[in-house]
Order: sequence, then structure tokens, then C-alpha cells
Amino acid sequence: MTEPSAARAKGWGAWLAATLLSAAALAQNPAPTGNLYGTVLDESNQPLPGVTVTLLGPGAAQTATTAPNGDFRFLNLSPGDYSVTLERSGFQTVRRDVALALGGNAVLSITLPVAAAAESVTVQAEEVAFDTRVTETGQTFNRKALDTIPTTRDPWAILRQVPGVLVANMNVNGSASGVQSIFVGKGAHSDQNTYNLDGVAVTDMAATGSTPLYFDFDSFEDIEVVTGGSDPSLATPGVSLNMVTRRGTNQLRGSGRVYYFFPSSEGSADQAASYGSWDYGLEAGGPVWKDHIWLWAAGAANNIKGETVFLPDGQPFRSANKVHQWNAKLDAQLVPANTLTLFYNQFDKVFDGRNAGPERSLEAAWNQTTPSSAYKAEDSQVLSQKVFASVYFSYLSGDFTLSPVGGLDQQADVDADYVWHNSYLFARSRRPQQQAGATVSGFFDTGKLGHELKFGFGYRHTRADSLSVWPGDQLVGYEYSGLAAVTRTANTKYEMNYYDTYLGDTIRAGNLTINAGLRFDYQQGKNLPSSVAANPVFGELLPAVNYPGDPGFPITWRSVVPRIGATYALGKERKTVVRASYARFANQLGSEIFNSNAFPGPATLYYHWTDTNGNHRVDPAEVDTSPANLAGSNYVNPLDTASSVSINQIAPDLKPPVTDEFIVGAERQIFSDLSASIAYTHRSARNLEFPWYPFPPHGGQPIPGVTRSDYEYAGNATGAATDANGFTVSFDEPYYALTNCPAPCAGIVIANRPDYSMLFDGVELQVIKRLSHGWSLRAGFSYNDWRQSVGAGGIIDPNNLRGGTNASGGVVEPAGRLAGDSGSFINSKWQFNVSGTVVLPLEVIAAANFFGRQGFPTLYFVRTFTLDALKRDPIRLQIGDVDAYRNTDVYELDLHLERAFHIGPRFTITPAVDCFNVVNSHTILQRAGAVGNYDVTTGTPVFKQNPTFNDPAERLSDRTFRLGARISF
Repeated sequence: MTEPSAARAKGWGAWLAATLLSAAALAQNPAPTGNLYGTVLDESNQPLPGVTVTLLGPGAAQTATTAPNGDFRFLNLSPGDYSVTLERSGFQTVRRDVALALGGNAVLSITLPVAAAAESVTVQAEEVAFDTRVTETGQTFNRKALDTIPTTRDPWAILRQVPGVLVANMNVNGSASGVQSIFVGKGAHSDQNTYNLDGVAVTDMAATGSTPLYFDFDSFEDIEVVTGGSDPSLATPGVSLNMVTRRGTNQLRGSGRVYYFFPSSEGSADQAASYGSWDYGLEAGGPVWKDHIWLWAAGAANNIKGETVFLPDGQPFRSANKVHQWNAKLDAQLVPANTLTLFYNQFDKVFDGRNAGPERSLEAAWNQTTPSSAYKAEDSQVLSQKVFASVYFSYLSGDFTLSPVGGLDQQADVDADYVWHNSYLFARSRRPQQQAGATVSGFFDTGKLGHELKFGFGYRHTRADSLSVWPGDQLVGYEYSGLAAVTRTANTKYEMNYYDTYLGDTIRAGNLTINAGLRFDYQQGKNLPSSVAANPVFGELLPAVNYPGDPGFPITWRSVVPRIGATYALGKERKTVVRASYARFANQLGSEIFNSNAFPGPATLYYHWTDTNGNHRVDPAEVDTSPANLAGSNYVNPLDTASSVSINQIAPDLKPPVTDEFIVGAERQIFSDLSASIAYTHRSARNLEFPWYPFPPHGGQPIPGVTRSDYEYAGNATGAATDANGFTVSFDEPYYALTNCPAPCAGIVIANRPDYSMLFDGVELQVIKRLSHGWSLRAGFSYNDWRQSVGAGGIIDPNNLRGGTNASGGVVEPAGRLAGDSGSFINSKWQFNVSGTVVLPLEVIAAANFFGRQGFPTLYFVRTFTLDALKRDPIRLQIGDVDAYRNTDVYELDLHLERAFHIGPRFTITPAVDCFNVVNSHTILQRAGAVGNYDVTTGTPVFKQNPTFNDPAERLSDRTFRLGARISF
């Protein structure tokens, strides 16, 4: 064997051994770190081997030696500021400072001059080359940007600054910082979004697209948002929000802060003032054993007063949201080649009066408690200069309870105006997750090609135990429809397993870099045994049931998805890079198992009812429970209420939805600190499931045994509604009645939707200037064309259902209060965000953020009451298509001003003031979309306009100020 062949074999052997050793570790998520790559050249531009490279930064000093091609690397580094020193006999010693971002690769090209007569250290200006390994789209925000750019200090405010990401919430005055906002990116629904905190997946798999945690904004070192690309570690087509907390270093450092949001003025008749909110906390870290063990910890609290809302009786009300967070991180490097990290996060939220408002009286609102915690242990090992491995284990608890303010003794009631009174549904859920993961990276050369091989293998186990029950005697009165509901507790238990593995190779050949990878996902879920008690009043109607659960895993998804990308650096200086990538993504398994449970929600039988004594409650004597008086059912087989078989069915050929993505783009380094980029993204999604919205029974998902032929044209809903300002919506919408519904005419089928696809085409532009020469800039613009193609085979219920379920054209993401008259639907063709800072004399820093987007659609609809097989509920007919009516375009300008005052050599106090919605705009964000009721049940069609038709349901909050101060040492 020749010497080069032996070396390659040895490199392959080391990589293979590390890979096999890592197979006992199980799962990976986006790493909470970054990497530093470099090439050292002499003055004739030739590679310089044998250079000693010393890296100083947050942890212990690390050293490496350049390879024959002049390359060196440091992997799995904490985000932060580093110093690289290069030394070799006969050459000058050179030092280069570099900032490393979360999830990023800092790439250095350094020239070592020949040694001068006098020994010296040359400090070169920071200049980072383009990272040709990356084909992903998105943005990363470092600590300085998080501190200075005026935001409401929560991750959802950061998401709004990323091209291609649309966020439902416009949180001007911080009153919504304790409530998670729905967001979408690049044509993927919100249930495909993922959250990662310090490398731990903290997505709530029982409510995919959300997280059981809230976050201490000052604990973050970096926030990375990824919207697409060919990295094989990316699991879903949704937005990936990756956050990493600070860590201890060899210097004792810390900070404390307090911020206060002042009450906003009353700028409009329909939006009263919000009361002030507090944000305060402490964080500190330093060495326990210098160069070996470091500790960092933080504690924070937010006391958030919600915006004033008006209750049904006209009285103002402000919810109270109290959030507490604790974080701690221990880093240990007892030997140079090994790093151990232990991480702890604890969070609790107490939200009093959640969802109180015009449609929910105070007693029908919730008091929410959400204690949750996360634990992680990670060990990283440098096996050689060419092999690196990392393994972690983590546990996440996600608990919450929603208790009605009215208590569990009072019966809930909804009056003739669709307003809830007395009490509401009680819900409690426990959602623990266990995870483990490993990655191995190996480096080797084949001829002139350089390879970076990366392997990941993963496992996550999630479980959900959820209980929900209507209060009192579990009877509910619906006065608006003349129905009484007899209910039974829901007790849902299920588990899901996620396995994944990937293999990727980054191949470099001169100016060309190719990323090729393959990912395999294995997902399964099943329901677990549980039981429910009988209805306390009508036990003969809804008796106790024991559910054995699933004998195996009724849903098992296997997906093999390829990833490939390429970048090419133009010219000798490589200041322009062109990129292209292809990726396939499989959706993550979410609510499918939950919906197939025997108890996905409280079992309900609806009976025609008259409140004879006018006491606004269902008295047992008022309910005729004869079969002839049964008006409908939900979550139960009305023909066999003692059955333990779910009325919802899983299609036997259910497949995971998949998305194919193509990205092409280019980036130009205009100056060393200024770059501009453009990217075009095309996505095509197929195997998508019938939509969960609108809600059953007149919903997007088919009823078992029902086909398109079972619906017949029944007439047109016609009429017009005019608001107080003279705005009129006229409608003439056909509606279809379900004429044949096989017994028991209940439940849904969870199935892929044939003859249906979802498409996205978007362009994003970015200009980024890092902070230097006294100023910084981050500007982004995106054009988003999100649409669907619906063929005849994809339509079961042909009604033009609210949400555009059955029409080709634009796609919307439901958000907000959808059960009532209003409701926000996300879709904007364009969006931009421009932020920047400037350093003024006397160390004054001024910053601004200017945001704008197209107004979201208002989906006007008419409730159509018919005499079909689903007469219990009205058909919510959408008027026109989803783009027919839009709210006004939204613009918001925010400003920030701060000044640092130094107290001795160690302490700095920085007072700051922010102004949000500077121009005091009161743009309407959503309106009441219900035009009224169209009733044909009496024989003669009657239209009654909704008195709140087109009323503003949400406006941009009034101008407000935040005053705060930070002390750091």
C-alpha cells in the first residue's frame, strides 16, 4: 500500500470507528454551536503547513496545526468573540479577531508575511470570507443586535425581521410577549415549525409548531432562524428557530436589567390603553476552575399586563401574565480534547384571565399555569485533528392547566349573542419528552478533493396525557342554536417515537463546494389505554368507557429524503458566491394520533332544548333525550355511546406529506463588512392531508363513508351586509347539503388529500453590514406567492368553506380567535424589515427598526343553517376567494436610544429608552368577518346581519415607550 493510500485508509478507519461508537447515542438537533475554518497562505499565495494556530475565546485555549494544504479547523465552538494567533518559525506572528455566530461557520484566509528583523505580532483587521459550505436561507442575530434593535424582547419579534417569515402577532407594547404567536415560512404551515434551545428540541409534539417554554431574552447569546436549504440535519419544511444561551468564561461577567413598558395612550375608540409591564432579571458567569470549569446562571421575571379589552357587559378588563425563568449552564474541559456541557432551564407562567373579551365573559376565561423544565447533558470529543464526535441526552417536561375562572361547579352557557358565561372547559395536559443524539464529523482528502463527512443519528420519545371536562354537571347550553349538550370527560393518552439518521458530505474542489446528503426519518405513534367516567346526570346516555388503546402503531412513517447543494465562488478574490440547492422534507408526525384516539375531546350529544325557566342553564328536566330529539354528536358514536372504538379513522395508506424545495441565489461581499444577497425559492408540497380547519362537522376533513356524490346543490345564500361606515359586502354563494350520511354520520377520516398540491414561489433580498466604523445595517425584503391547486378529486364537501379549503389560489394560515366572528388569517405577498444602529458621540447608540407588510386577508363568511344531515351546525360559507378582501397594509417604526456610563474599571450602567409605533398608527389588523346568519330551516330563507359585521377586532396598538437600564460588569 502506498503512503497516501495508507493515510487515507487510516483516516477512513478512524472515521468509521467513531461512527460505530456513536451508534449507541441516538438523535440530533441543530447544534447550539458554530465552527471556525481557516487557510494559511504565504506571501506567494501558496498553502503554508506546520503553522501553530492558537484559539482564545469563551472556553479554554485550543491549538491546532495547519495541514499540508494550509487548512485548520475548530469545531463545536460556543458563539462569541474569539482571537486566532498563528505562529511559525521564519514568519511573522499574526493575530486575527473573529466573531462566531450560532449555527454559522467563520471562514478565514490568512497570509503570514516573512519574519521581519524585529520580532512583532501583526494584528490583522477582522475579515471573514464567505462560507461556501452553507446553502441555507435565514438570518442569525448576535447579542449586540438583540440588545440594541428595538423589539419587544421575545423570539417572535425577532422572527418578524427574517425575510420569508410571516408572524401573526403585531406586539407593539409587549402585552402579547407572554403569548406565543403563530408564524409561517415559505409555504409551510405553522405545524411544521421547530424550536431548539441549546441543542434541545423544545417543540411541543402534542401541539406541533409551538413550544411548552417561554424564554428569558437576556439569556440568549445568539438566535438563528433557518427557513430552508439542503442541510440534512433540517427535519421539516417549516421555520427552525434555534436559540443558544450564554456561558461562563475565564472572566467573571454578568449583568442585571430592569425594563418598564409605559401604559399606552388611548389612540382610538375601539382600543383602550394597555397598562405597563415589567421585565427584570440577572445573569452572571465565570470560572469555577480557570481553563477547566465554567458556570453561568440567570433568573428573570416578566409581569405583563394585557391590553384592555371590553367584556360582554362593557366593563374594561386587563389580563395578568406572570412569567418566571431560570437558566444554568456548566461547561467543563478537564482534558484538552473533551468538553462536557450540562444545561438546565425552568419556566413557569401564570396567566390570569386568558381569552377574556367580548365573546368570553370573565368567568368563562381561563387561569393558566404552565410549569415546564428542560435538562441536557452533552459531551464532545476531538478524536483526532480529523475526527470529531458529540453525544447528548435531554429531558423536557411540558405541563399546563387551563382552569375556568368561574370554577368547576358552575355550568357553562353560551347566550343568543354567541357569548360564553358562568364557566368554561377545564383542560390539563402532561407532555414529557426524552431525547438523545449524536453527530460525528470526519475530514479527509481524495486527490485534490477535500471532504467533510458528517453523520447524525437520533431518537426522541414523546408522551401526552391530557384531560378535559366541562364544569358542573357537564351539561352546556347553546342558547343561540337552541341546543343542550350532554358531555363526558375526555382522557387522551398517546405516545410517539421519532428516529432519524443522516449522512452528508461537503466536497471542496477549488472554488466549487458541493454538499450532498441523505436523511432517513422513522416516525410512529399509538394511543395508550385510558378510561372515562359516565356523565353525572345522564349516565345512561354517556356511560363510563374503558379504552384499551392501540395494540401496535397504527401510524408508521418511513421517509428517505435527499439533499444536495452547490456553491461557486467567482474570481480569485471569491467575493461573489452563487448558490443552488435541492432538498426534500417530510412532515413531522403531530396531531394524527391524537385525533384517532377514542377520547380526542369531550364526548357530546346535542339535543334540541328550550330554556323554559330562563335561568340560562340546562336543567335536566328541560332536555328531551329521546332519539328523535337528538340533533347531533361530537367525539362519540351516537348509536353506541359505550363503544371504546374511535369514531375517527386513519386511512390505511396514510403517507407523510413531503415538500420539494429548489433554491438559487447569489451573495456579494461589497466591502469587508458589507454584503448583499438574493435568493429565489420554489416549493411544491404533496401528500398533504385534508385540512383540520374549518372545524368539523362542516369542516375540511371527510366524514367516514361520505363521498362527493353525497352532497347536492341546495341553493344560493344571498344577501348583503353594510357596516356603520357604509362598507357593503354582497354575497351570492351556492351551498350544498349532505343528503346521504352512513350511520353513525360522525367522525372524520385522517387521510392524504388526492388531486391536491401546495406551491410556493418567493424571492428574498438582504443587505447586511456588521457593526464597524460606527454603524450597522440589516435590511430584508421578501415576495411570497403561496398558493394551492385543488382538483375535483380533492373535494369531498363542495361548499366554499371559510379558509379557502376547496378553491385553487391563495393559501392562508388560520390564527387568532377563529371560533367567533373574527379571526386572523396569515398571507402577505410582500414584507420588509430594515434595522440599524449608529454610534454617536459620547458613546450614545441610536437604533431603529422599520417594518412593513401587506395586510392580511379578511375572510368574510355567512353562517348558513340548513336541514341536511349535519343540521346541528351552520355551514360557514366564505364569500369570494381568500384574496378578495384585505386589511390595510401595516407599517411600524420603532426607535432606541442608549448611553453607557462607566463606573470604575469594572461596572457599566446603560440606561435606554425605546419608542414603539412612533407615528402612532392605528392600522386595523383584523375585522369581524361574520356578515350574519342565512337560515333556510323555516322554509323561507331569512338573512339576519351580524351586528358586529366588519367591526375592527384588532388594531395596531398605540404609541408607547419603554424605559430601562442595564448594569454590567
